Amino acid sequence: MQAQSENTERIKSMPPSLLVSATYNNRKKAAILKFYEPKSQKIILWEDETNHKPYCYSKLNPEELDFLNERSDVIKIESIKRYDMLNDQEINVSKIIVEDPLAIGGTSTDKSIRNIIETWESDIKYYENYLYDRAFIVGKYYKVEDGKIKPHDLEISDEVRLSLKSLLWDKISKETMVDSKQFEEYISEWANLLNQPIPKIKRVSFDIEVESEISRIPDPKVAEKRVTAISFAASDGLKQVFVLKRAGIEEGTNELDSEVKVVFYDEGKEKDMIFDAFKIISSYPFVITYNGDEFDMPYLYNRAQRLGIKNSDNPLYMMRDSATLKEGVHLDLYRTLSNRSFQIYAFSHKYTNFSLNSVSKALLNEEKIDYGIELDQLSLYQTANYCFNDSRLTHKLTSFNNDVLMNLLVIIARIARMPIDDIA
Repeated sequence: MQAQSENTERIKSMPPSLLVSATYNNRKKAAILKFYEPKSQKIILWEDETNHKPYCYSKLNPEELDFLNERSDVIKIESIKRYDMLNDQEINVSKIIVEDPLAIGGTSTDKSIRNIIETWESDIKYYENYLYDRAFIVGKYYKVEDGKIKPHDLEISDEVRLSLKSLLWDKISKETMVDSKQFEEYISEWANLLNQPIPKIKRVSFDIEVESEISRIPDPKVAEKRVTAISFAASDGLKQVFVLKRAGIEEGTNELDSEVKVVFYDEGKEKDMIFDAFKIISSYPFVITYNGDEFDMPYLYNRAQRLGIKNSDNPLYMMRDSATLKEGVHLDLYRTLSNRSFQIYAFSHKYTNFSLNSVSKALLNEEKIDYGIELDQLSLYQTANYCFNDSRLTHKLTSFNNDVLMNLLVIIARIARMPIDDIA
């Protein structure tokens, strides 16, 4: 995942903020950390200040790897010692330091060193490698003072402390435990991390509708069909639908709740509609979709390109097969809820099919709208209602039961030491 944003100026100060994600800026050739600041409810981008570079290891000595020095993307090759846990001994390895993560892996060609020689730590995403090397923990609070980033632990509740005392400390037997002090340190460390408060995360869910032919799904890579509706449902109460007027399609009757704002765009104003949608998407730190990785996000990105919307006005960017956000954090709930761990352990196998309709029916006791006719035959208001309901269901999947899914994602990120959007 590579960030394209240029808004990563050096930060002199930052209030306690939750580390939620990380990425790589290929223009600045630097790792970027994403923090969620609970008071402003915004994402703050932090650019690496240590000149950290991608690397991998080889068991070949530097002389045997001399041919790599001919490459312009190889900075240096140095001999260092690393602990071989399988053989329980320290060994000499060569550390290959490069300019670009793609020089390590990520391609199927000789551009990636791991395709040429046997390497170690070359399958780890660079920004995750950066997190591990700098000992940053996703889901933990950090602050910046005088330009320096520091951990910031919030006080855990007295209730948690008492529970630890009664459940663990009072029951530890120093006679039977090899190292009770070390055990207490580990448990205290994990208890403090997992019990750090989780803020209410500001977020918006969106969904799009696209012109389609019967039995043919629009191709997001080509994006030749018009976007006919874009809907939003957000944690701050935003409920809005943009609808494109089309010749031969009746306006119909407004069946939406009164708090849902419907905005109609004239037939030739699709570009304006997408531009306005981008402004809404840009204004939220977290964006939620259902199968947005594969459809909604790449379709909007490519459709905006076709319509001539400037890249600087587009909050999205394309990766190899999907699209994501330049600055915010995107969560695709289809990926999240189709994960067997969530399906079985978090939600007790309540759903067996991973469609939005099946999941919503199982977890929310609600369903998608079915008018019994093809989507291209819906009136404008019916299209608005159908589209908004999908956004509403997607948002509700993150907010039901006191935001249980959002809280669970933060907890898992803390345990796995991985960005929330990688887990989701």
